[in-house]
Amino acid sequence: MRFRPGSGWRVPLAWLWASLFGAAAIGGPAIHAALFAPGRLELAAEAGAAVASAGLAAAAADRVIRRPLLGLRTALLQVQAGDLDLEAPPSPVREIDELGADLHRSLASLQVSTDSLIYRAFHDPLTDLPNRAMFLAAFARALSDERRPNRVAILFMDVDRFKYLNDTLGHGVGDQLLSVFAQRLVGAAEGHMVARLGGDEFTVLVRGEGAASEAVRVARRVLQALRRPFSVAGQEMFVTSSIGIAVNGAEDRTTTELLRKADVALYRAKSEGRARFVVYSAELDADPAERFDLDNGLRRAVERNELQLLYQPIVDLETGALVGMEALLRWNHPHRGVLSPATFIAVAEETGEIVRIGNWVMEEACRETARVQQLRPGLPLTVSVNISAAEFRQADLPGRVRRILESTGLEPHALTLELTESVLLHDTAAAMASLDELGRLGVGLALDDFGTGYSSLSYLQRLPVDTLKIDQSFVGRLGADPASGPLTRAIVEMGHALGMRVVAEGVETEWQLAYLREIGCQLGQGRLFAGPLAAEQFRRLAASLRPAAAWGPLLKTG
Repeated sequence: MRFRPGSGWRVPLAWLWASLFGAAAIGGPAIHAALFAPGRLELAAEAGAAVASAGLAAAAADRVIRRPLLGLRTALLQVQAGDLDLEAPPSPVREIDELGADLHRSLASLQVSTDSLIYRAFHDPLTDLPNRAMFLAAFARALSDERRPNRVAILFMDVDRFKYLNDTLGHGVGDQLLSVFAQRLVGAAEGHMVARLGGDEFTVLVRGEGAASEAVRVARRVLQALRRPFSVAGQEMFVTSSIGIAVNGAEDRTTTELLRKADVALYRAKSEGRARFVVYSAELDADPAERFDLDNGLRRAVERNELQLLYQPIVDLETGALVGMEALLRWNHPHRGVLSPATFIAVAEETGEIVRIGNWVMEEACRETARVQQLRPGLPLTVSVNISAAEFRQADLPGRVRRILESTGLEPHALTLELTESVLLHDTAAAMASLDELGRLGVGLALDDFGTGYSSLSYLQRLPVDTLKIDQSFVGRLGADPASGPLTRAIVEMGHALGMRVVAEGVETEWQLAYLREIGCQLGQGRLFAGPLAAEQFRRLAASLRPAAAWGPLLKTG
């Protein structure tokens, strides 16, 4: 779309006007003389030649002045109508040709400005991705073109705990993080349209046969791409994303409906623990009402004594001795029955109730452990309590732990706080300071679900933790997955090299127990020994054992 002036030989306009007026000046007197002077015939011939000369000059003026000027006028009218794809007629007159060149430069500049405005209208300025307007237009076209089900899918995702990162590290760092996140997302999408809807919300549009399976494949690639640490503003951080997937069905004809379904699936992914994807199904539409019910119920659960702790034994794998227990939270909901934390912890974190619930859990677990120790003074028993991200971010956590230990009479070394890798890695400086203060109190610190997060060895070396807990997903695959054995062995050896105890979670078979012993794993918990027990059951169990005695019928040490 360019305006191009004419080219060729050019003459100054002043010279052209002089020629025309000269012809007129010569022709006028010649005609007068031919009419009124003697020797009319000779003079008439001269006059005819002069008239012809004047006619030629007028024709030349029409060709080199009037027509090009009319062409420029037409071009300007086209520009006013929005058409920039035009050419000016050529003119041999220098001034007119220069006028055409000026118009060409103006239109070229206008074209660049127009292109820039159009681009900015449909692209996000921070990430350079298509924005909401461009995405919705492409999404609507896709739904219109693809009439059959399973031909269009969208992935709707956001950055887990982005508000906390943004508030803690600053908006500048938050923007840099979103830019790097967008780059990872584009790489994982492999050609599918990626857009930023706003804030930390992104979408991927998948089109074609088998859109559902392709969307799941893209989601897995995204989660894998996010496992690598982010280096932003001189800091190394780890970021996860929750993803909701919706696939068009026969009834899905609008972008609004399909986006709503993807949003519902995204919420379920967050409620299940984040850093995962969920594909929408009709059953998920009950979530908003369920969330409202859970939110209201949680606010009264502590006062109504609806919360309960179960205790799962932790065993010395070599001797079979009972050495500890992990406190596991349950909610005895008045209408839904017993609910596991996976059902309600995400709601508790969003509403802020998690801090009050966590305080109750720690106090109750410490009080129960002290009670068991009074029953069996010779039994070296510790209790492990899970700490959520929201609790860990509380500045007064060390002081709260101290007050609970003092009020329950439990020695600090008998309490172990379990934290996941994702909790520790979001704000490394604050995490290290809090962990150091907890360590000075004398409480134990355990890294829970190790192997499912994103720790680097250099970072793990700096953490003041004394226990690694191998996630049950590794233990459960022992003997079935060839890679699980070497990975589990490597975790055990790494823990020993760093001076840590290693606990295997989810031990369920004799073969798993034998292998864990063989590779030197010291401690374990799982249904091979006992499942979660109510407080009274655990007390009876502890009372029936001699100090450091073998686990008896639940653990065959020979």
